[in-house]
Amino acid sequence: MKVAMLVCLAMLIVSCSADPPEEQASSNETGASVSKPEAKPETTTETSSEANGEADRKPPESRAAVVPVTHLASTRETVSMEELSGERDLTVPSAYGEMAEKLLGRSDLDGLDSSEAVVDRVSRTPGALGLVPWDEAGPRVKVLAVGGESLLEPGAASHEGYPLAPDGATFPDGEELRRVVVAGDIVLDRGQNYTVIQQDLGLDFPLDGGYAEITSREAEPSYYSETGTVHQFTAERLGETGEVREYLRGADLTLANFENPVIRNAVYHPNATTFTGDLRLMPILRQAGIDGVTLGNNHVLDAGVSGLDETLGHLDDAGISHAGAGMGLDEAREPMIFSLGETKVGALSYHGVPSYEWSWATETVPGTVPLLERVMREDVKRLARRVDLVAVMPHWGKEYIATPEPGQVDFARAAVDAGADLVIGGHAHWPKGIEVYRGKPIFYGVGNFLLDQSWSEETSTGIFAEITLYEDRVIQTQPVPFIILDQAQPNFLAPQTGGDRALRKVYSASLGPEFQSYKRARD
Repeated sequence: MKVAMLVCLAMLIVSCSADPPEEQASSNETGASVSKPEAKPETTTETSSEANGEADRKPPESRAAVVPVTHLASTRETVSMEELSGERDLTVPSAYGEMAEKLLGRSDLDGLDSSEAVVDRVSRTPGALGLVPWDEAGPRVKVLAVGGESLLEPGAASHEGYPLAPDGATFPDGEELRRVVVAGDIVLDRGQNYTVIQQDLGLDFPLDGGYAEITSREAEPSYYSETGTVHQFTAERLGETGEVREYLRGADLTLANFENPVIRNAVYHPNATTFTGDLRLMPILRQAGIDGVTLGNNHVLDAGVSGLDETLGHLDDAGISHAGAGMGLDEAREPMIFSLGETKVGALSYHGVPSYEWSWATETVPGTVPLLERVMREDVKRLARRVDLVAVMPHWGKEYIATPEPGQVDFARAAVDAGADLVIGGHAHWPKGIEVYRGKPIFYGVGNFLLDQSWSEETSTGIFAEITLYEDRVIQTQPVPFIILDQAQPNFLAPQTGGDRALRKVYSASLGPEFQSYKRARD
């Protein structure tokens, strides 16, 4: 970034602009209780050379059904038994080799020492497939359905007939599988106000999106893009109206970043970078099934302290939890807490957008929670004593950058080291890279959600961070891409209609051995 003062001021002015740059709370516990199975005893791994011979091939006393796993970046969702039977590059743990060969009718499977070894190989090898017990897959790989049947589908009542299971196999309890969806920035002003109120398209319109296809795109120079290029685009809807609403409402927990105050006397801002959300648009949040919002961002004080105070009240009245801002630092640091059956999930929100430190709360001054490692570590350690899973949600860094910034990487990893199970960031206004650090997923930025930055394909593209939990641990994650149309409406992008390209950009900016084979996508 240039250091000249005029350039710095210009970048602040265009922050969150609907047009391209000219150069181009209190905690809330919800949910019904579900009986939690007794914890399984921990298994130990023998390390002697003798054990690694006979013992590694010794069938386990209790066999879990196995699942196919592939690289995180794969667009495959399902695989057939016939495909598995003929797959050359298929690896299994040695202890499961004989069983897998019998189920697949073959005798040439490549056995590795452990499930961990299979996961490690598949996670580093795009196109590879492996078979591992369902409870040893983890977020470094993507679990595929078999013939359309997935063992990790929340709520599934029975897996009778699942083909990759020996007699007496154990299966996941469908009632202990939970889906969490985290969306990006919401602004109930500008594009939402224009579409819903000014154009009178109604409160249903923003979440009526289904699937869409990007039909054309043209590159143009952009000073603020890290690649120097953005794309103008056209798109058309493909149908399945309301699919986005059903997807969000169908999650067990749905979170998003609320990037504005919402007040009774809101002023409509057609193009400004000051936001005041219209109270008449609040029902959109309930339509989306949003359970909680982060307020640690650079626009929540756009209507001053009174606007923040009013916003907290409206969220409380709507039954929507919040974290990241308050009438003092202690209140702002209070986490959101949700009960998913017997599993408690806590979420913390932090604000670290450059030049907005003035909005940080103190013991006596309202505002946002500062993005400071010391504060975060204290909060995570305190929250970890109250919940089973901790999510840290920072609003941070520079806009229009997909590559995680060094300070973001340090903070996210520090959060995991402190005890966080999940980190999901925002503010860049297009999706950023991801990482799996010490087995914990990090989404450095999910982009816009209900925000009208329609001046490029990149700012119109967002992802939902979809996380699958089993009891108290993350077992799967995936980015789900969408495109925002008519300044207001997210529509899913299937791989062949633009989703694959959107995800390639995410993966090319991602960190860790899982993504070393990806080079930066600049198309």
